[in-house]
Amino acid sequence: MGAILTYFARMILPSLLGALLWTVTRSCRSRRLEKSGYVAGPYREGALLLFFMFLSGLLWLTLTPPDLGHFLRTGQWLFLPGVPFQGGINLIPVVESWRLFLFYLEKGMWSAILINFPGNIVMFIPIGLFAGLLSDKPRWWKGTLWAFALSFFIETTQLFVARGTDVDDLILNTIGGLVGHGLFLLLRRSVPGFVNGCARNRKGSV
Repeated sequence: MGAILTYFARMILPSLLGALLWTVTRSCRSRRLEKSGYVAGPYREGALLLFFMFLSGLLWLTLTPPDLGHFLRTGQWLFLPGVPFQGGINLIPVVESWRLFLFYLEKGMWSAILINFPGNIVMFIPIGLFAGLLSDKPRWWKGTLWAFALSFFIETTQLFVARGTDVDDLILNTIGGLVGHGLFLLLRRSVPGFVNGCARNRKGSV
């Protein structure tokens, strides 16, 4: 559990940068909407704020070099900066992850199990959720595609920051996007006013 909390703590500062980005782009986004005859209500702006914050934290968590903390403490890198393929590559689905799962299970490494397996699903649930909330015409495949595209970008970029690139992460992240759309459907059924408030609205309709 301590490792999981550490991950959340590492996302706090980058998420504040995401909030700053949301702030400085708000007027520009408002003007673009107005030119198209739309306005964004407070629910939509709030959802966008959370999306900016989450995405900033996620990208920081997944795209910074794993030895960044060591470099900040000692001034030395454990891996050669910018040199690709230092983190390992797994392009065969399931096999390596199953071996790793059995190893973690044997050693009682429960935090590692949570982070590497359900964690990779949970981490991308917000992507599917926000895709539903912010899309004009929400569809299950949109959230799934958003999650797949973002995960593919992350896994590809990790080749150059000494992080492991794993096809199973791509699969689990994409499943997370699909689960996120399911959460969106649940919200749309239980709190339709909130979901409708997250949509773009024509001028004069709010």
